[in-house]
Amino acid sequence: MIRFCVVDDHEIVHDGLRAMAGRTDDLEFAGSATTSGEAEGLIAATRPDLLLLDMRLAGGNSVDTCAALSRSFGELKIAIFSGYGNSELLAQAIRAGASGYILKETTTARLPDIIRELATTGSYFDPRLASGLLRRSTGANQPAFNDRELEIVRLIARGMDNHRVGEQVHLSPHTVKFHVTAMLRRHKLSRRTELVRLAMDLHLIDDS
Repeated sequence: MIRFCVVDDHEIVHDGLRAMAGRTDDLEFAGSATTSGEAEGLIAATRPDLLLLDMRLAGGNSVDTCAALSRSFGELKIAIFSGYGNSELLAQAIRAGASGYILKETTTARLPDIIRELATTGSYFDPRLASGLLRRSTGANQPAFNDRELEIVRLIARGMDNHRVGEQVHLSPHTVKFHVTAMLRRHKLSRRTELVRLAMDLHLIDDS
């Protein structure tokens, strides 16, 4: 059973998600809130597997809320659930620790599969937004990662630090750090794990 909550300032969204869960054997609607200020209490009280967080909450900054919840509840998977979608918002969500970005135009027939994918693999980003981020970050005719960079990201995904990565690819830890820093700067990210997540969502590495 996948337990999920929603923070959204529209009750109709709560009702729709509750009804969807009621029709789905492996999903449980664990609770809801309407403001950023209520989000932490909701998660602390219900301890869901996944949170759907509206990007445009009245009276609060959802990106800051996402970052705070990511720090406080490390196992919680947070998906931005928004009617707005572009590569800049996606980049902000990734930097804040979001595990996913789902557009509200997604049908309720498709949404259970997305929630399952997010719960199982640890991430889901709408492919249209991910491709937009890729074009913005690298240019339309450039790959997201060159062969050496992708090799480094795959080793990071296996939990290796710069020293161990360097041993595997025959580079000094300093050179590995240079490559990682360059990738972070190019993709406007701040953490190594975000590089792994981006590579996964672009289907450049698997999640096994």
